[in-house]
Amino acid sequence: MLKKFAALGAIGCLLVGAACLTGDDAVLFVVVTPSVPDTTSETQVGISGEVHRTPMQESAIFVVTVTGGAVTAVDTANLHGLFTVTVPLTTNADNHLSLTARDNTGASTTSAWERTVVQVETPR
Repeated sequence: MLKKFAALGAIGCLLVGAACLTGDDAVLFVVVTPSVPDTTSETQVGISGEVHRTPMQESAIFVVTVTGGAVTAVDTANLHGLFTVTVPLTTNADNHLSLTARDNTGASTTSAWERTVVQVETPR
């Protein structure tokens, strides 16, 4: 039986009757649906999608983080990897959004999903 644990930011392993493998060989990727608009008059956008991990791990917990808006937005995906992050936008500005995902073993997306959303304030 092989158990992995995080210790001081590194992945270690405990050998219990099996070969010990070190390092994290997991790969995470994110599928975002539907698409996020290029321009909006809304003060926030919702980003939904699904995080996938290979190899699969049933006990994986995924945290999705979006930076580049008015504030950093974070969501924990459900047991199926589904997430919805509401991102407040900076008014009358280009919001260069970047989304990354990380799981509870320390694996993370190798590149971020990126999108620029221009928030345009509408006259009243």
